[in-house]
Amino acid sequence: MESLRVTRVRHLVQQESFSIALTAYVLIPPEEVPIDPTRLAKVQEKAEKALAKHPDRKEVESFRTNLEYVINQVMESSWHGGSWLLAVTPTLAEAVFLPFPLEEDISIGKNLKPYPALYALYRVQTVFVGVVSENTARWFEGVGGRLFPLPLQSSVKEALQQLHKARNQLQHLSIEPSPYNELFSQMARASYTMALVKYADTLREVVHFYLKEEKVPVILMGEERILKEVSRNVEVQAGLNLISGIPESASPEIIQQNVEQYLHHQRAMLEQMYYPFLTYSEAQTPQEIWELLQDSLPSSPILFVEEGYTLPVQELIGNNKKSLPTKDAIDLLVAAVREKGGEVLFLPAGKLPQPLMLLLP
Repeated sequence: MESLRVTRVRHLVQQESFSIALTAYVLIPPEEVPIDPTRLAKVQEKAEKALAKHPDRKEVESFRTNLEYVINQVMESSWHGGSWLLAVTPTLAEAVFLPFPLEEDISIGKNLKPYPALYALYRVQTVFVGVVSENTARWFEGVGGRLFPLPLQSSVKEALQQLHKARNQLQHLSIEPSPYNELFSQMARASYTMALVKYADTLREVVHFYLKEEKVPVILMGEERILKEVSRNVEVQAGLNLISGIPESASPEIIQQNVEQYLHHQRAMLEQMYYPFLTYSEAQTPQEIWELLQDSLPSSPILFVEEGYTLPVQELIGNNKKSLPTKDAIDLLVAAVREKGGEVLFLPAGKLPQPLMLLLP
């Protein structure tokens, strides 16, 4: 299964130190197609200066190979209007496109610095989107108002082929009445039913992976009968959202419009459900909210944040001399809520009793 951007960046955060590690944020403006090679030349130039001082020539060659790999990924991509996160070590090569601008930076040391990317991803909603029918299946990753195609798993392709084969056999049965034809008809219908069940089971495995392993909501669109079969299992019902009536040939733009409408509706429902409780909630300091989020909680938290509100990180954790990955305490609070499976709602200035409030439903 293909991991989503937020999972890949989270994996980078979990890495230990290396003998040499490069982290680069490369901004690609919306109008820049193709990508200007000079943007990546700066990354290579700084990397070569560091590699010239590195004592292990074998690691140097491995690093160069990995750097060339991620640079080729960027140059061959058609994505623009966002930022590339490049993470390179002698044993790791990762290039992640993020659909929002991040401050350009090239850092070389012993540790990767993917936190700006992680915090930016946590501030937006990531969803797995599928469009399914008896004819086809299409996967997308939805991040920050944009859709990115994902490859179809071989198991899904095989299940689709078996379904098409069984349906074709059913459609080409002889209509002449005879005992043999009736037997063949029964066998063909049974084969088609089995293939349909196998297809739904395979789709359900994909949904289960993104719900449980990737821990993101899943939006499944398409043919109503297939949607009902996939959602029949109670293990995937929580977090699975169904939208029927979307044609299998729908363009990515139409799919994105439906995703945005659904997410907007979900946010509005959350706000409508929990906003009234804010009036009666006791005032909370950022430090109290932070301490609550460090404990195990009885339910997934909901954090309300005033749009544009920032807070020096020292006001959250005190004068900690340890190097921190951000200067904004809101980054830490949003990340803590996301890690606990919670929701973050940004509301316009002046709408909240306080600029920062936490609810535990």
